[in-house]
Order: sequence, then structure tokens, then C-alpha cells
Amino acid sequence: MRMRRTAAAVVMVAAVTVTAAGTSVAATAAAPAASVAATKKQPDAKKPATKQPAAKQPATTPTESPTKAPTKAPAKAPTKAPAKAPAKKPAKKVSFSALGTVTAVDTAKSTVTVKVTSGTKDVKGKTVTITVPSSVAIKLNGKKAALSALGAPQKIQVTGTRVDTAYTAGKIVVTGKKKATAKPKPKPTPTPTPTTPTTPGPTTPEPTTPEPTTPEPTTPEPTETPATPALTETPEPEVTA
Repeated sequence: MRMRRTAAAVVMVAAVTVTAAGTSVAATAAAPAASVAATKKQPDAKKPATKQPAAKQPATTPTESPTKAPTKAPAKAPTKAPAKAPAKKPAKKVSFSALGTVTAVDTAKSTVTVKVTSGTKDVKGKTVTITVPSSVAIKLNGKKAALSALGAPQKIQVTGTRVDTAYTAGKIVVTGKKKATAKPKPKPTPTPTPTTPTTPGPTTPEPTTPEPTTPEPTTPEPTETPATPALTETPEPEVTA
């Protein structure tokens, strides 16, 4: 037992010794590191600051207000050209025939208007105006005639060509008589009625009544009394036998 206790004491002493030695070694190792850190942290000695001359500020010059640049109008977007419509195909020339009655004739325009009763489908039951070229032969009751000889209500037969809605005659045959146009009767010119000048009647002047005047009172002068007249004898009438 004593041996064990002695061994334990020796072990404890050795442990304490080793611990103390380690601590001293660590302290000595840390000392130079701390001194180096302290030397690094010390600031350098302050040098006296040399005053630099103040820089001169440039003199302020009056600044002109900047002129506004002219504002440009916004550029217009380029307008697209309208798409071209597809070109129409030229109308074909179609032949037609019409049988009907003349309703009107325009010699200035060289046209005749026909109320169609029978014929091709494009004119049947319609009233169409047909152009009559000067080269077209017109037969009226079997004789050659001019366009001016036609009129309502003659019967007419026309053959020709049509382009769209334009009709052109190629041959015209007409029968019957046109209605005589009544000539307007001349209106009688009214005869002016003679007008007698009116003479003004005599004017009678209005009578003027004089204003009444009041006579001034006059006192009569005393007159002498007349003397008595002398007696005169009356002559007797003569007696004739």
C-alpha cells in the first residue's frame, strides 16, 4: 500500500512539473509575438503639417442662358401607297336585237329610245337608248330615211352590238307614222288700251267770312224840323166826247 501511494505521489509531482514547464514555454513564446504586435500598432511620430497656399477660385463669369434648340416636328410615318385595284377586264362586245316602239329621238346626240317588247334577254322588257352612227342605214316604210324622220309611236326593229350598257345600232327598220308634234299657237299680244289723261276739276275758293266789327256809337247831331209843304191843287182829268 505504501508503495502504491508513493508511486501515485511521484506521478502527480511529475504531472505538475510538466504542466508548469509547458506554461512557461508558452509564455516565453508568446512574449516576442506580443512585442512585435505592439511595435506595429504604435503610430509614427506626427510631422508638423505644412500649410499649403489656398488655391485661387476662378472668377465667376455671368453665364448666358442656353438658347433652346428648335424642336423638330416628329417625322411622319411613311404613308403606304394604296393598293392598286386589279384592272378590270375589257367588256366583251355582244350582239343584240330589239323589237318595240319608238319613244324618243335625240338628233343632237344621234340616239333613239326604244321600249322593247321582244328581243334578246339583255333588252327584253326594258327601255333602252341606242346610239345610231351616221353610217347606219335606216329604212322607213321600205325607203331610206334620216334619223330625224323617226318618232313615237312608230314600230322599230334594231340589230346591233352591246358593250357593257352601251348599245350601238347596226341596222334599223321602222314602220308607221310618227305623231305630228303640235305647234304651239302664238299667243295674241294684248293691245294697249289708250289712257285718257285726267284733267283736274276747277277748285272753288272757300268763302271767307269777315270778322264782325262793332261800330262805334255816334251821337246824332240835332237837325232842324222841316217846314210844312205848301198845298198843291191836283188837276182834274179832261172828259173826251
